Amino acid sequence: MAYRWPAAVVLASLVLAVTAVKLLSRPIPIAIQGGLQVEKLVLPPSVTIRSVTPLPVVVQGGEAPLAIEGPVSVKSIAGAVKVNADVRVSGVEGQVSVTAEDPLAVRADVSVDKTITIGGKVDIEGKVKPTLLPVPGL
Repeated sequence: MAYRWPAAVVLASLVLAVTAVKLLSRPIPIAIQGGLQVEKLVLPPSVTIRSVTPLPVVVQGGEAPLAIEGPVSVKSIAGAVKVNADVRVSGVEGQVSVTAEDPLAVRADVSVDKTITIGGKVDIEGKVKPTLLPVPGL
Protein backbone atom coordinates (compact mmCIF):
# COMPACT_ATOMS: atom_id res chain seq x y z
CA MET A 1 0.00 0.00 0.00
CA ALA A 2 2.89 2.33 0.69
CA TYR A 3 4.15 1.82 -2.89
CA ARG A 4 0.90 2.98 -4.61
CA TRP A 5 1.23 6.74 -4.11
CA PRO A 6 4.66 7.06 -5.82
CA ALA A 7 3.27 5.14 -8.80
CA ALA A 8 0.27 7.49 -8.89
CA VAL A 9 2.57 10.54 -8.85
CA VAL A 10 4.69 9.13 -11.70
CA LEU A 11 1.58 8.25 -13.73
CA ALA A 12 0.03 11.70 -13.18
CA SER A 13 3.32 13.39 -14.19
CA LEU A 14 3.45 11.28 -17.35
CA VAL A 15 -0.14 12.22 -18.28
CA LEU A 16 0.59 15.93 -17.69
CA ALA A 17 3.78 15.76 -19.79
CA VAL A 18 1.98 14.10 -22.73
CA THR A 19 -0.84 16.65 -22.55
CA ALA A 20 1.65 19.56 -22.46
CA VAL A 21 3.55 18.20 -25.47
CA LYS A 22 0.31 17.87 -27.47
CA LEU A 23 -0.84 21.39 -26.60
CA LEU A 24 2.50 23.09 -27.24
CA SER A 25 3.21 21.30 -30.54
CA ARG A 26 0.34 23.13 -32.27
CA PRO A 27 0.56 26.78 -33.30
CA ILE A 28 -1.14 29.14 -30.92
CA PRO A 29 -3.71 31.38 -32.68
CA ILE A 30 -3.31 35.01 -31.69
CA ALA A 31 -5.97 37.64 -32.29
CA ILE A 32 -4.53 41.15 -32.42
CA GLN A 33 -6.92 43.99 -31.74
CA GLY A 34 -5.71 47.36 -32.94
CA GLY A 35 -2.37 47.65 -34.73
CA LEU A 36 0.81 45.65 -35.08
CA GLN A 37 4.20 47.16 -35.79
CA VAL A 38 7.06 44.81 -36.67
CA GLU A 39 10.54 46.27 -36.37
CA LYS A 40 12.50 43.21 -37.47
CA LEU A 41 11.77 39.63 -38.51
CA VAL A 42 14.55 37.29 -37.43
CA LEU A 43 13.12 33.77 -37.80
CA PRO A 44 11.24 32.39 -39.65
CA PRO A 45 12.09 34.14 -42.95
CA SER A 46 8.43 34.09 -44.02
CA VAL A 47 5.18 34.96 -42.27
CA THR A 48 1.72 33.72 -43.21
CA ILE A 49 -1.11 36.09 -42.30
CA ARG A 50 -4.76 35.12 -42.63
CA SER A 51 -7.31 37.86 -42.13
CA VAL A 52 -11.05 38.08 -42.60
CA THR A 53 -10.95 41.84 -43.14
CA PRO A 54 -8.48 43.85 -45.29
CA LEU A 55 -5.12 44.31 -43.60
CA PRO A 56 -3.29 47.66 -43.93
CA VAL A 57 0.41 47.09 -44.74
CA VAL A 58 3.11 49.75 -44.49
CA VAL A 59 6.72 48.90 -45.41
CA GLN A 60 9.31 51.37 -44.18
CA GLY A 61 12.97 51.06 -45.12
CA GLY A 62 14.46 47.59 -44.95
CA GLU A 63 17.34 46.00 -46.81
CA ALA A 64 15.29 43.66 -49.01
CA PRO A 65 11.95 44.20 -50.75
CA LEU A 66 8.77 42.68 -49.35
CA ALA A 67 8.12 39.36 -51.13
CA ILE A 68 4.44 38.50 -51.56
CA GLU A 69 3.13 35.11 -52.66
CA GLY A 70 -0.51 34.25 -53.23
CA PRO A 71 -3.50 36.35 -54.15
CA VAL A 72 -3.46 39.94 -52.94
CA SER A 73 -6.30 42.45 -53.07
CA VAL A 74 -5.10 46.05 -52.81
CA LYS A 75 -7.60 48.76 -51.95
CA SER A 76 -5.22 51.70 -52.22
CA ILE A 77 -1.51 52.43 -52.61
CA ALA A 78 0.14 55.52 -51.17
CA GLY A 79 3.50 55.97 -52.84
CA ALA A 80 5.48 54.27 -55.60
CA VAL A 81 5.56 50.49 -56.00
CA LYS A 82 8.39 48.66 -57.77
CA VAL A 83 7.46 45.20 -59.07
CA ASN A 84 10.21 42.77 -60.07
CA ALA A 85 8.01 39.88 -61.18
CA ASP A 86 5.19 38.93 -63.51
CA VAL A 87 1.99 40.66 -62.48
CA ARG A 88 -1.59 39.80 -63.36
CA VAL A 89 -4.16 42.52 -62.69
CA SER A 90 -7.84 41.70 -62.81
CA GLY A 91 -9.08 45.27 -62.64
CA VAL A 92 -7.85 48.81 -62.11
CA GLU A 93 -9.92 51.69 -60.83
CA GLY A 94 -8.34 55.10 -60.79
CA GLN A 95 -5.25 56.57 -62.41
CA VAL A 96 -2.29 54.42 -63.46
CA SER A 97 1.16 55.83 -64.15
CA VAL A 98 3.82 53.49 -65.59
CA THR A 99 7.54 54.19 -65.87
CA ALA A 100 9.64 51.49 -67.54
CA GLU A 101 13.10 51.39 -69.06
CA ASP A 102 12.35 48.26 -71.11
CA PRO A 103 9.31 47.76 -73.36
CA LEU A 104 6.13 47.12 -71.40
CA ALA A 105 4.15 44.14 -72.68
CA VAL A 106 0.37 44.41 -72.27
CA ARG A 107 -1.64 41.28 -73.02
CA ALA A 108 -5.21 42.50 -72.73
CA ASP A 109 -7.88 44.61 -74.32
CA VAL A 110 -7.25 48.23 -73.48
CA SER A 111 -9.88 50.94 -73.78
CA VAL A 112 -9.05 54.59 -73.30
CA ASP A 113 -11.67 57.19 -72.48
CA LYS A 114 -9.45 60.22 -71.99
CA THR A 115 -6.22 61.72 -73.32
CA ILE A 116 -3.00 59.70 -73.30
CA THR A 117 0.36 61.44 -73.04
CA ILE A 118 3.31 59.45 -74.40
CA GLY A 119 6.81 60.82 -74.01
CA GLY A 120 8.90 58.93 -76.57
CA LYS A 121 8.71 56.62 -79.55
CA VAL A 122 5.81 54.17 -79.93
CA ASP A 123 5.96 50.99 -82.02
CA ILE A 124 2.59 49.38 -82.69
CA GLU A 125 2.29 45.84 -83.99
CA GLY A 126 -1.12 44.60 -85.05
CA LYS A 127 -4.35 46.32 -85.93
CA VAL A 128 -5.50 49.52 -84.31
CA LYS A 129 -8.99 50.93 -84.85
CA PRO A 130 -8.72 54.67 -84.28
CA THR A 131 -11.77 56.89 -84.17
CA LEU A 132 -11.48 60.30 -85.77
CA LEU A 133 -13.03 63.32 -84.18
CA PRO A 134 -15.11 65.53 -86.45
CA VAL A 135 -13.20 68.44 -87.91
CA PRO A 136 -14.80 71.74 -86.83
CA GLY A 137 -16.05 73.90 -89.67
CA LEU A 138 -16.60 71.12 -92.22
